[in-house]
Amino acid sequence: MTRPARTTAVGQRAAPVPTQHLAELAWHLFDEASDDVLLPREHITDRIHVTDGQFERTKGYIRDHLTMEKGKAFLAYRGGYMITTDPAKIAENASLKMRRINTELRRLLSGAINPLGEQVADYEVLAMFQDEIAHMTRTYDRMNKATMTMPKPVRTAKTKRRRRTAART
Repeated sequence: MTRPARTTAVGQRAAPVPTQHLAELAWHLFDEASDDVLLPREHITDRIHVTDGQFERTKGYIRDHLTMEKGKAFLAYRGGYMITTDPAKIAENASLKMRRINTELRRLLSGAINPLGEQVADYEVLAMFQDEIAHMTRTYDRMNKATMTMPKPVRTAKTKRRRRTAART
């Protein structure tokens, strides 16, 4: 769902707010909530009064600048956002993103490059792509095995569903 542009009382568009300022406001929300506390997107956007587009730019600024400055990771994690220094959560998040990247790389090979078969060798750039993507997917396989040895973050207990039996009369 997109939000309408912020407007002033007279109906004119509000002056733009620098992304850096919005990122600092968002980071302050995470500091208030403390590390490892998930904040839903709506909570953040409502509290710092940003549109969806502004929020996307804010997340980029946080990842590009504030995380190194503050020494904490910023993660999109299980339906929310958090700051953390927990290696298990960071590894789980990185693993999920790497899986998506690996899937895209494999599809690039299978759907665009490999169908050319022997002709790939006639095009230096495509041959290089084929070799490098194959190397990246092998690297992913090694990284994936390594993340399997990391401890898993605490998971919430799932309630078991019980079938209701029909009442006998």
